[in-house]
Amino acid sequence: MQLRTYQSESIFHLREGFANKHQRQVLTLPTGAGKTVVFCEMARMAHSKGTVTLILTDRTELFKQTIKSLNRVGITVEEISPNKKHIYEGATVYLGMVETLKRRKNLSIEPNLIIIDESHKGNFTSILEKYPNAKVIGATATPVGNHFFKYYQNIVQVIDVPELVSRGYLVKCKAYQMQDDFSDLETKSGEYTDYSLLSHFDKAVLYDGVIDWWKKYAMGLKTICFNVNIEHTIKTHQAFVAAGISSEYVTSKTTKEERDRILAAFTAGHFQVLNNCGILTTGYDEPTISCVIMNRATKSLPLFLQCVGRGSRALPGVLDGLSTDEERLAAIASSAKPHFILLDFGMNHDRHGMWNEPRLWKLKEPKEKQETSAPVKKCGNEECECLVPISARECNFCGYVFHIAEAATKEGVMVEVTPKVPSGLIGRRISDLTIDQLIELEKSKSYKSTFIWRVVRSMGKDTILYYANIKGYKKGWIERQMDGMDDCEYTDYKLIG
Repeated sequence: MQLRTYQSESIFHLREGFANKHQRQVLTLPTGAGKTVVFCEMARMAHSKGTVTLILTDRTELFKQTIKSLNRVGITVEEISPNKKHIYEGATVYLGMVETLKRRKNLSIEPNLIIIDESHKGNFTSILEKYPNAKVIGATATPVGNHFFKYYQNIVQVIDVPELVSRGYLVKCKAYQMQDDFSDLETKSGEYTDYSLLSHFDKAVLYDGVIDWWKKYAMGLKTICFNVNIEHTIKTHQAFVAAGISSEYVTSKTTKEERDRILAAFTAGHFQVLNNCGILTTGYDEPTISCVIMNRATKSLPLFLQCVGRGSRALPGVLDGLSTDEERLAAIASSAKPHFILLDFGMNHDRHGMWNEPRLWKLKEPKEKQETSAPVKKCGNEECECLVPISARECNFCGYVFHIAEAATKEGVMVEVTPKVPSGLIGRRISDLTIDQLIELEKSKSYKSTFIWRVVRSMGKDTILYYANIKGYKKGWIERQMDGMDDCEYTDYKLIG
């Protein structure tokens, strides 16, 4: 299998980490970047040396997907599944569901390498404790969770969403957000409660709103809709059907046979809208999805990114055989899916920022006070109406120029969000920018000040002092930057408009 450059680089850094005594490492690649391809190649390399490898998932879809990927690299895997009573304990590569493995207490395999898919979930930790001497790769698009700081020593991140989009590996996102008041929502264990979410969203006007805005911005597009719970999923499905739009739904109560039928029909294009709740957030790859509906609010950044990422893949065959960024970008632009639509009815952009916002993941315990995301406004072009940062002077999609400051957006209005990089900086990498250009980039609000400060710190003490002088920052700010000079790692993005 021909790996992409960043996939090969991920493998190089994982192997380098093991050589540097990092026993447990996180592999982070965004949804659509091919993390399954990467860890299956690692499994193939381990298999060729006779290293016993255990790959763990927690979803049936991920289990099936991994078997296919392993078969493509020439590995016959020994499955650990509920229906298989006898496990051959002389194999070199095992694949199992984590809950099945927990129940098989008498299983006497001793893996040298453990690969965990979707390692941001905390249900794998007992396996790590059972095999304390095994090397571990925890693969995820969103390494968020306190267990990472306890169980892992290193994180490998060689690429992020902005660069994947700018290099033509993922498609752009055109995002719209419904302005609403969510002060009625209740929180428990860090997330909104199902009861309060359903109480908020279970209203005729909101069901009608989903249909109306979908018709305006995504009519005819293959759509996946993420809802609050089973009741909300069924009612949203019924609303689409009542409006004459073909729809199906899957939930935790859908039988395996029915789920397989529905997903196959969706792939074949037999209906337009696939509703679900908590089922298709991970391990579901359907590149023909052109619209994602977030019909719920969430405090979980991983959930938000995982859901939105379902629409980020290019159409099948579009990128085949293309080796340069320019070729891939041109192919996507001329395809039937030059971008995907995101309809956010939960104001999740206000909590988490944009899907294609730069994110540098770290194995560092989060501070109590989190960075806030930039506010947004609606494009003034009535034919566009997409969301842009509040400071944007021009819409990235239609070119509308904002001449005056806009008033706060009223509830019940759908607006579009998109960042705007200064035109003179497009195509340049962060590391190539001068201090004046970094300040220009900071003023555009395309990148947070904390990211710019990290870049400034990487340039040394003299640059910190020069930057502080231009910005008028005082002694306290300078001292904090000097103290944080060991925290100056950043992803060297290629700037896109």
